[in-house]
Amino acid sequence: MADIVPFPLARRRAFIDRHARFIAAMSPDAGERYLDRQLRIQFENLQRRGIAPRIIDREVIALDAAIRAALGRAAFMPGRR
Repeated sequence: MADIVPFPLARRRAFIDRHARFIAAMSPDAGERYLDRQLRIQFENLQRRGIAPRIIDREVIALDAAIRAALGRAAFMPGRR
């Protein structure tokens, strides 16, 4: 049986930047809850597509890091997209 390898979630720049901008406009607690929900949604989507659990974990961790990095960039450059 072959593993299905999805397009890396952490390379979806528009998705990442959009969510980082949303989170930046929220309180820290609301932002954490929002990010947790978005990561859970991505986890469930990959799970429904039959992706192996170890790949899902890797992808969700990378997505979390990418969104947090974009959030950090947005904090230092608020006028940029």
